[in-house]
Parts: sequence; structure tokens; C-alpha cells
Amino acid sequence: MIKRIGHVLTQKEKKYAIGLAIAILLAALLEVAGVASILPFMELIAAPKAIGDNAFLSYIYESFHFENHRSMLIASGIFVIALLTIANLFSIVTIWFQHRFTWYVAHHMCMRLLDTYIRKPYTFFLNQNTSELKSYLIFEVNGFTSGVIQPLIELISRSVVSFVIFVFLVLVNPKVALVAFVVLGGAYGAIFLLRQRYIKQLGEDRMSTNVNRYRYMEELLSGIKTVKAYNAQPYFHGRYETASEHYSSIAPKFSVITAAPKYLLEIIAFGGILSVTLYIYTIYGNLNAALPILSLYAVAGYKLLPALQKAFGAASKVRHNLPILDKLYDDLVISIERQRQRETDQPNIDFQDVLTLENIHFRYDGMAQDLLSDFTIHIPKGQAVAFVGSTGSGKTTIIDLIVGLLEAQSGQIKLDKTVLTRKNLAAWQRHIAYVPQDVFLYDDTITNNIIFGADHGKVDAKKLRAAIEMADIAEFIDTELPEGLETTIGERGVRLSGGQRQRIGLARALYREPSVLILDEATSALDNVTEKSIIDALNALPKELTLIIIAHRLTTVQYADCIYILDKGQIVDSGNYDQLMKTSTHFRELALLDNF
Repeated sequence: MIKRIGHVLTQKEKKYAIGLAIAILLAALLEVAGVASILPFMELIAAPKAIGDNAFLSYIYESFHFENHRSMLIASGIFVIALLTIANLFSIVTIWFQHRFTWYVAHHMCMRLLDTYIRKPYTFFLNQNTSELKSYLIFEVNGFTSGVIQPLIELISRSVVSFVIFVFLVLVNPKVALVAFVVLGGAYGAIFLLRQRYIKQLGEDRMSTNVNRYRYMEELLSGIKTVKAYNAQPYFHGRYETASEHYSSIAPKFSVITAAPKYLLEIIAFGGILSVTLYIYTIYGNLNAALPILSLYAVAGYKLLPALQKAFGAASKVRHNLPILDKLYDDLVISIERQRQRETDQPNIDFQDVLTLENIHFRYDGMAQDLLSDFTIHIPKGQAVAFVGSTGSGKTTIIDLIVGLLEAQSGQIKLDKTVLTRKNLAAWQRHIAYVPQDVFLYDDTITNNIIFGADHGKVDAKKLRAAIEMADIAEFIDTELPEGLETTIGERGVRLSGGQRQRIGLARALYREPSVLILDEATSALDNVTEKSIIDALNALPKELTLIIIAHRLTTVQYADCIYILDKGQIVDSGNYDQLMKTSTHFRELALLDNF
């Protein structure tokens, strides 16, 4: 387990952990020193003649030139108080460093994990519920640091404290120390071993239930419009309630398992203290003589019992939360390996002549046969190319392959004579602007949604203005929004209509001044008048701009240089609008449906 945790920590985090371990050891030694200082102090109180009888006390008395027993007793009391104060203050500082370390690790681990997720291929997200990933990033990373790393540090620190106290007590009285440690330590160990499988099962249940809880809440809130329209609130509320109730039932079970040994073993502890008192009394013959040693064991017990309880609680917590490490381990290791690799500059790539899809074979996971089989197409630079066809014919898949969201099982995509690979994909994507059917907007200003990740301080006002005018949204922004481009549009652009959202998406693409503009049903939510104005604007764009369009409405592609008709992943016909209307029965049928 320790080795696996080491694999997911960076070198800086490991150094921090080593420094923290040293601080914990010092805190433990200070605590033991505070306990040990009780014995000579109590000897001075119980037996004033102990200065002459005890070699250590006699040495201290002579070295510091005390005038009498009283002055040495007062000085000893002050020293004990000071030592205990220093020990406890140092423990507070150590606790702060523990929490600082765990939150530092939580932050950086979350960022590394997020980086790993967003670098995964698009197909990963097609097969993965993103609510599960969000749960891992928001809840489980913190659960790992607070439920595994921090308790592990606590386990080590409390074990060190317990061990050092035990060693000291062995030096004072081996028999009593061994009996006490075997009874108390053995009892905690037996309870932990008997319950560890159940503790782990609770951890697995907690993690899976938490994922469901987060997923059900996200589905309810993201689909609230549809949920309310169908009056389906009770169903979605009930799903979340079931998951939440199950999740809430796990915590009490774990808390009881962790806390119960304390109360059970207090019976053993107090019985042990009484037994030790009687045992020491029989040895020394009177309580005055036994008082120093009894005081020592009382203080040691005061420190030892909480240390054992915290060690047990930490061990239980680690066991309970280990399923998180199992779930995140591979992706965290990937993030560490990526950090070790030297970052290389992305190569530049030019688009001068033609974009080629050559002998492409592609199928989605779980499909019995290829969606695209030996698919080949050439798209010259500066042409407007359109793909039409029924749903499932492969139009969006072709676009996703061109953009680099999907990777073909075989075949090549070439830019002029350069084959597109993972190494030069980012350079190719800098040439592309992509407007999907469902435009992604986030809760920020219109400006920030259009420049989309660019430095707000470097906004090109002329480009921005030209983009919103070409997207035919300038009048709406200027006349209906008091704050204009600085208007906040709400989560997912909820304050805008569907057409307005798509026009902002189009403005975003045009602001980028791409070499290739891809429109995937980008005008489907627009009225005919607005759609025509956008098509006219697109026709006025520079001739070197390559335009790739997917559309159901054929009015969108009337001015395309070449229209490809797709059916079951194959090109069944191609030509411009007028040619296809004359030669293609399939195209005429589509046009007829478009007019209804």
C-alpha cells in the first residue's frame, strides 16, 4: 500500500512527506520527554531526600547550584510545565503541517487527474459517464487525501508516539509495560483485523453510492426544464433520495466501528491502572514511595490511550478509503509519468492544397461492423463542401475524424502530403474552427464566450465586431442587452434562445479566423431569414477559407461547391446543388422533404 501511494506522489510531495515525518518524530520525542519529566518531579514531591539517593537528581542539584530542595522543586515544576507547553505547541504546528500537506496534495492531485482526463481521446468520454469523473475530481480526490494520506500520517505519528512511550515504560518496569502494551495493543489489533473486510466493503459502498448521488443530482438539475415540463420531479427526487439515504447510512456504521473500541478498552485500561496500582503498592509497601511511578504511568496512560485510539481510527480510515486509490491509481500514475516527460513544442503544419481522408475504416466500440469502410475523399482548399444524408449515415463521424476527436482504426488523414498524427494534431486544430449542433457556452460574458480561452486583455475589438456582425447577432447585443458584450449569459447560455446560442458559437468560430470552418448543423435552430443572412455572410468570406458543412436542410448547402450524399457510411452521389437536382433521385427526395 505504501509503495502504491508513493507511485502517485510527485518528488516534491515525497520530500514534503519526509519533512513532515521528521517533524512528527520530533513531536513524539517531545511528548515522551514531557511524560518522562514527570517521574523525577514526583519523586521530589514524594521524597525530599531523593536528591541524595538518586544519582540523576543529585547531579542536577549540584550542576545548577540549587540552594535547597524547595528551589529545585519549583525549578523542576517550571521546567515540566515549559516542556509540556513546548511539546503541545510543537504538536499544534505539526498538525498544521499535516493538514497543509494533505490539502496541497489534494489540489495538485486533482489538477494532475483533470489533466489526465482531458488528454484522453474523445472516445473515452463516449463510454464514460462524466458525472463519475466529476465525482472523482470534486469528492474522491479530497477523500483520498483526507481519508488515506492524512490518516496514514496520523497512523505513523501515533504509532511512533505509542512505541516511544512503550520503550520508556519498558525501561522503568518491563513487566508492567509489556502486559499493558500486549493487552491494549492486542485488543485494538484484533478488533481491526476482525473488521477490516467489513470496513473496506463500507468504503466501496460509500464510493459507488456517492457517484450515484452526484450523477442523479446532476441529471436532475441539468434537465430541470424537461423534468418540470413532464412533471417528473417526484421520480428524479426519489432517485436522489434513495442514493442519499444509502450514503447517509454508511457513515454511522463506520463511525461506530472506529469509536467503539475506545469505550470498550477504557474498561480494560482503568482496570489495568487499578491492577498496576495494587501491584506497585505491594512492591513498594506504601503509596508515598509508589506515588512517583504511579504518576508516571497515569500520565503515560493519558498519552498512550488516545495515541492507540487515533492509530486504530487512522488505520480504519485508510482501509475504508483504499477503494479510492484502486479507482484512481492508473490515471494518477499516468499523470506522474507525463510530468517526467519533457514537453516538446508542437510542430507547425501548413494547409496549402488538399485535405484527404484515405481508406478510412472506423467503428465505434461495441459495433459489429464498420460505420465507415474504405472511405476516401479529397477536399481542396478554398472549397465549400457539404455532407447530407439520413441520421446514422456517418456525417458527424466524418467531421469528428477530420477535427481529430476520433481516431480511425486504419487509413490516413493527410493535410497536403503530411499525415495527421497525435504529435501534429494540435497544430492542425489551430487551423480549424468548429461549430457543433449543440453549441457549448459557459456562465460568463458574451465576449469571453466568443474569444473562448484567449487572453481577455488581448481582445481584438475589430475582429470581435466583425465576427458578431457576420453571425448576425450584433443588433441583438447592441439593442436588447444593456451591458452589451459584457452581459453574462448564465449557465450553458440559459438566458439566450437556441438561435442566439448558435449565433454566438458561429461568432466564436469566425473570430478565430480559421483556415477551415466546420458547421455541424450550425444553422438548424435559426429561422429562414437569419439562416439566409448567415449563408450570405459565409459566401462573402475569403475564398481561401475551406468550408465543411453538415446539414439536413438543403437550403443551407445550396451554394456549396460539392455536396456529398451519404448512406450507411458510403458516398452514394456527389455534385453541386443543380447537378444533383438533375441526376440524383435520392437528393430530389431530400429536397422535397426539405420543402415541407
